[in-house]
Amino acid sequence: MQVHAKPAADCRELNFNTRRTYTIMKTNTAILLILSVAVIALIASCSSPVESRESLPQPVKKSQIKYEVTQKQGKDNIVYLKSNTQGVIPYWDWGSGTSTSTQDTVIFPFSGDYMIHYNVSSGGGFVKGDSTKIHVSKTDLSYLNNPEWGQLTGGQQGKTWELDMAKPIGWYGFDYLKGNGSADDWSWHPDYQSNQWVMPDRYYGSMTFDLNNGKNVEVDSVGVNGQTVTCKGSFNMDLDNHSLNFNNCDLLFGGSSYYVQVPDWRSTTILDLTDSTMTLGVKRHYPDAGGDCWIGFTYKVKK
Repeated sequence: MQVHAKPAADCRELNFNTRRTYTIMKTNTAILLILSVAVIALIASCSSPVESRESLPQPVKKSQIKYEVTQKQGKDNIVYLKSNTQGVIPYWDWGSGTSTSTQDTVIFPFSGDYMIHYNVSSGGGFVKGDSTKIHVSKTDLSYLNNPEWGQLTGGQQGKTWELDMAKPIGWYGFDYLKGNGSADDWSWHPDYQSNQWVMPDRYYGSMTFDLNNGKNVEVDSVGVNGQTVTCKGSFNMDLDNHSLNFNNCDLLFGGSSYYVQVPDWRSTTILDLTDSTMTLGVKRHYPDAGGDCWIGFTYKVKK
């Protein structure tokens, strides 16, 4: 077999074509580089921090903040809130609740002094306003006439709850209360006898709610060594939103392994409430535990 060498002319033509292609690529690359630099410079000039700051709205001055807090004649438990500041979103805070309404009505069932804080938010940012002190002359529990208040607290004398170890804990989808049949409308609340892995079987303490001149709660937490830690605070129940929120104290719960799964142990959802049983849910946000849902703890009345 004979091997024929490629003519030298072909090699020179190949070299020439290669050099020409390289030259064209080099030229195009240079053009693209110049265009890229120009575009970056244009973007930088359009997003100048100085121009961005100048385009933002000016914050509302505190001297521009105007509002009214008035109490109903003859029934000073009823308080009217009115924001008179134009072009802002008001933020009212009276300790046991908040509101962003321009006009709102708040009821204080219990006698005493209260501070109502008024702040505003606009395109220019959040501005802290002033506070108004009000005095409620007498307690009037007729404003708490929904039966759930009595079911939870027993009225002024109070009611004490402890974990029901027959079924202390369960898991619920966020649509459970809606009952809409969605993928998030589910629950699993097992009996303890067949699922003792959920938490150790022992006494965890109690929670006492009362309406003795305030929405009061006392949480007695019992540790594994039998030592009791007592916390006294207040609570607020919003029946429209099925919420029961604690101030100063955390919800009584069992099983220390659940603590890291819940970011907030003071904001709870009422999953069930009767005269003798109650299930309160806290929001689980812990990817390693299988996704977000309610962890529901069930309590019974302590006898």
